[in-house]
Amino acid sequence: MAIAAAGAACVVFVLLGLLVYRAVAASTAVQFDELLQQQATLALRYADHEYGEGDTVVPPAPAAAFPPAMPFDVIYQIGTRSGQVLYRSPRAPAAPLTAGEGPGCTNVALSGRWWRTCSLGSRSTPLVIHMAEPLDYRAALLSRTMRAVAVPLSFALVLLTVLIGLVTERAFRPVRRIAAELAERRDDDLSPVNTAEMPVETHGLGVALNGLLARQAEVLARERRFTADAAHELRTPLASLRVQAQVAARAGSAAERRSALDKLQANIDRTTHLMSQLLSLSRLEPGSSLFIPEQVTEAQRVVDLVMEDLAPGARDKQVAIAVSGCHHEVPGSPEVLYLLLRNLLENSIRNVSTGGRVALEVAARDAQALLTISDDGPGIPCAERSRAFERFYRIPGSAPGSSGLGLSIVGRIVELLGGEIELASPATGTGLVVTVTLPFTSAHAQARSAA
Repeated sequence: MAIAAAGAACVVFVLLGLLVYRAVAASTAVQFDELLQQQATLALRYADHEYGEGDTVVPPAPAAAFPPAMPFDVIYQIGTRSGQVLYRSPRAPAAPLTAGEGPGCTNVALSGRWWRTCSLGSRSTPLVIHMAEPLDYRAALLSRTMRAVAVPLSFALVLLTVLIGLVTERAFRPVRRIAAELAERRDDDLSPVNTAEMPVETHGLGVALNGLLARQAEVLARERRFTADAAHELRTPLASLRVQAQVAARAGSAAERRSALDKLQANIDRTTHLMSQLLSLSRLEPGSSLFIPEQVTEAQRVVDLVMEDLAPGARDKQVAIAVSGCHHEVPGSPEVLYLLLRNLLENSIRNVSTGGRVALEVAARDAQALLTISDDGPGIPCAERSRAFERFYRIPGSAPGSSGLGLSIVGRIVELLGGEIELASPATGTGLVVTVTLPFTSAHAQARSAA
């Protein structure tokens, strides 16, 4: 970064030097032209005075040849508007310094040198004066001026480069310290870094890094808790599977073996269900491909899949399922809504008695979608509702075969979709009413309002 800043400073100083050169060149040119014009004015006044004294305008021009001019010579000619040269300075050429009689300054090439010539005509006499100065003198003076300016500019550039290096090194010292500290940490050390000594320019980086470490620590803690809970919950069904397999192997009759194999199959089904829910829960994380912003799904598309999967279990218990309002759209992807509805309906079907009733209603209100699942089962006591969404928590008196993950999956989905979930009792009788409120995104809500 110090090299980049020094390079930028060099570019700035080069541009500054060019601007200074152009400004000095323009300023000196104007000053020299004004000086030539002042000299021409004084000489013209003297010539006008001589012209009014007698018949001769000025003394005759010298017949000497045009000697080489000195580096700083200023020459002049006095002539008429017709181009006749009446008088010239000793080193001035015999030929007119410039053509015409118009006032102004121009560059003229004479004897291999360039001259700056300023012409001025008299208002009372026919005289015209041409005052010239070599451009070499101006170039030499401009060169000396620029050399005088270049020395402090070069020194300032070197000093600025050194200061940039020192300031950059000091500013990034805390960053290098943090980098060294992070390199020496253990893999599981996600404690925040010290940002107190960091400068303002890099303090935001330290704060963002601490935020990332905090999020990673939360994810790691969640994964550890999930792994511990899963290992604990899988230990019991796996042990049960082992016992049932040993019983089947030691069975003395076909009836005993058949009974043991049936129990083994039931345990395998429960373990498979538990593993399926564990995998579903592990996929419910922010940023997952299951959660696509602004995605909505028609409820009928998801309800058909859920009913198809739960129909055998509902038919075995003779549970009647009533569905209404499936023409509405619901926020979320089909995969997420499938997990949400399947777990809610499966939980209701498992807990209702044989011949019970379960109802699903989908509705839209303002910028929200409402999913209401009600049943006539035993319900959940008010004291247990606050823990109903904890992982692996089984409500006392719940139906056998529950893994304690269904409502936990539902709660996590609702949280990631930015919605709310409420457990309540029906107005009459026993049972449970689960109301899920999912908000639409602002763009989709505006489109619904316009429609």
